[in-house]
Parts: sequence; structure tokens; C-alpha cells
Amino acid sequence: MATDLNQGVEETKKKKNVIRHLIYILIVLIATGVSLGITLGNDFDNVVHAFRDADWRFFALMVGLVFVSYAIEGLVLVIFCRLYTRRYKFHQGFCNSLIGQFYSSVTPGASGGQPMQIYTLKSQGMQVSNAASIMVMSFILYQTSLILFDVVALIVEWNVVINITATIEGVGWTFPMWPLIIVGFILNLSLIFLFLVMSYSHRVHNFILHYVVGFLGKIRLLKNPDATRESLRVQVENFKIELKRLASNVPVIIVQIVLNLCILFARYSIPYFSAFAVHATGPMFENGFDFMSLLHVCFRTSFHQMVTGLIPLPGSAGVSDLFYSYLFSADFAGDGVLGSSQILWRTATFHVVTLVSGFVAAFYRSRGGASIQYANRKTFVTLQLETFDERKRTADTLYETRQLSRKAIQRRMNELPDLPRDDDEPFPPAPTPNKKPAKPKKAKPRKPKKTKDSSWEEWEI
Repeated sequence: MATDLNQGVEETKKKKNVIRHLIYILIVLIATGVSLGITLGNDFDNVVHAFRDADWRFFALMVGLVFVSYAIEGLVLVIFCRLYTRRYKFHQGFCNSLIGQFYSSVTPGASGGQPMQIYTLKSQGMQVSNAASIMVMSFILYQTSLILFDVVALIVEWNVVINITATIEGVGWTFPMWPLIIVGFILNLSLIFLFLVMSYSHRVHNFILHYVVGFLGKIRLLKNPDATRESLRVQVENFKIELKRLASNVPVIIVQIVLNLCILFARYSIPYFSAFAVHATGPMFENGFDFMSLLHVCFRTSFHQMVTGLIPLPGSAGVSDLFYSYLFSADFAGDGVLGSSQILWRTATFHVVTLVSGFVAAFYRSRGGASIQYANRKTFVTLQLETFDERKRTADTLYETRQLSRKAIQRRMNELPDLPRDDDEPFPPAPTPNKKPAKPKKAKPRKPKKTKDSSWEEWEI
């Protein structure tokens, strides 16, 4: 009887998950259609003409770059997993990155990607505690790389940022976009900075958990302040644990940051090639391919990520397309170029990826692995809480072992004799290996020591 009841509950959950996914996909389609209608407007005929003359080799290059970025993301997972096991393969990491992307695309705020990657790692043979550690470390280094890229972009393109405006057709309202860009950058920065400060400052930690969360609960911005406090506490403690684990392996940090910067560069370069595909004109395209123009487009695309990250819609549908038109309207000149390049860019970075990753998520099964279930942000926090003790123990052991090795090396260096200075005598030359070793000299017999005659008595005078 209990078995039948459990099966009924599981079937009900599966049906609810399917309905939820269908609703998210419907939201994506509606928002995309509305944004395309606003963006294209009366330029539909020019867009169709631009597609007829498009160079589809650039579109193939765009799709290739997108999947190269997910392949690099899979390599990031492989490097982390190799810290725990030698059996994790590249194709497993690549499939895992695609599964994470699919669930990030169909859930609000990309909340389902990380939990599903943990479940996928579990099905691939990783322990849940190790999988949670990998995803937290990956998040820390990805956010660090993103902040580095954003800082350079704001410095280089600040004159462009303050001139980006949005216009509402029909009403004639025009307002600047730089406040949203700055807020998006602060949000990216705060995710790392807040956890870092709360990890090492008890005053800030207690102030935010008690006063800030309590105030937000009183003004009804938070429905459950106690659950928010617990979630925030768990995430801060996990951040501290995984930061200690990363500090014990600096070469991995450097390699992973470089790989994450390559991921960002590959994805942010897609608008540049989409404009080439539809024969865009303007200062950026006068001399053909130009690396500096490519860098400018990459930096401006980072602003796109800052703004769309503020809108908790599945895949940032609608907002992503609108801000693209605001961002590149002054650079992608030509009849129908802006709308057609936007469609190509969105197709390569979202629709094609969602379609392929959806097939991977539906049919990928590791040998001997468990089935994958739906998860969300709350599930990710629960997994971190359940594996907290084990991950803290392993991180502390790894860090203490590293410190012990340093101390042992330092102690050994202190025990060595001082090296000669320039004014000291040089070291004697080392014996050449060709010479025969000298025969040991025979020891001469020692003469017996003279002893005093005991028959004599000494008198003190």
C-alpha cells in the first residue's frame, strides 16, 4: 500500500515538472515573439532581404564557437573532477555542461542548472559531496573571471556605456541604460564580495543575517526570513570551505580562470560574426576582420549580460533581444542588418543550444548511473547542507597538509648550513667520477699511554 502511494506521489511530481517546463517554454516563445515584433517593426522586408544575401559560413562559425565554449566548460569540469578521480572523461564533462545549460535556459534566473549538474555528476560516479564542492568552486572562479572581464570592459568602453539609450516607440520616451549596466555589474561583484566579507567578518555576517534579512522580512520583500537566513548561512559557510580548498591548489586557480576567460571571449564574440554574416557596414567593418573591433564588440556584449542578469525570465527571453538592439544600433549599419544579425545571434546562442542540450538532457545516461530528476535553487542549497560536514573535513585536511608541507620545508631549510658569500672561500671542487677512489690508508697502531707509577706519592709543599 505504501509502495503504491509513493509511486503515485512520484508520478504527480513528474507531471508537475513536465507542466512547469511547458509553461517556461511557452513564456520563452511569447516573450521572444513580442520582442521580435518590437525590434523588427517596419523593417521586416529589409531583414528578409538581408537573410537572402547572408553568408551562412559565418553562421556555422558562430555555432561552432558556441559549442567550443561549452567544450571548454566541460574541460573545466574535467580538471575539477580529476582532483577526486582519474576516471572522469572529457565527453562526460561536455555532456554535463550541456545539461546544465538546458536547465538554466528553461528555469527562471537559471536556477536549475547547478543542481542538475550535481545530479549528473552523481550519475557519472562522483560522490554528492565532491560534486557539490566542484560546482561551488566552479561558481567562485567563473564569477571571478566574469568580474575581471567586466572591469576591463567598463574601463575601455565607458564612453559608449553613458551613450546607450532605450527608446519606447509610439510614446517617444528615451532613457539611458547605464544605470542598469552599473546595477548589473554591482550584482556580479556583490555575489563574490558579499560572501567573502561575510566569511571573514563576524560583525558583517551577523548584521546581514539578523538586521538586513529581518528588515526585508518586515517590509514583505522576503516571505520566509528564517529560511533565507539558513540558506544564506549555508552558502557563506560553503563558500569559505571551497575557498580554502582552492587556496591549497593555486595552479588550478590560474588554469581555470584562463579557461573561463576563453569561454567568455568565445560567447561574447558571436554578435561580431553575426554582423559579418549579413554584411554589416560602419567603422567596425570597413577594413574587414579587425581584432580590436572584435574586442570592442566582446566588451559591449558583457554589458548585455549585466542587464539581462537582472531579469528573472527563462533564458532572459524578450529582454535579451531588446537590449541587443539598443546596444548595437549605432554600430551595425545597413538595411535590415540589426534585426537579421540579432536573429542569427539569438538562434546560435539560445535556440540551437537549447535544442541540442535538450536532446542531451533527455537521452544521456551514464553507465550504471542514477536517473536524473528535476532540481532547483532550493535543492542546491539542500545538497550543500547535507554534504557540509564531509566537505569541511576534507577541505581542512587538504589545507592543513599543505601548511604542514610548507613548515617542514622551512624547517629543513633552516637546518642547512649557510651558503658561502662572495668573500668566502668557494666550495671545494667535486671529485670527477672517472677517477678511482683512493685506497684507505692503514691505521698505525697507537702507542700505549704512559701511566704514573703508583709507588710514588705526591706531597704538597
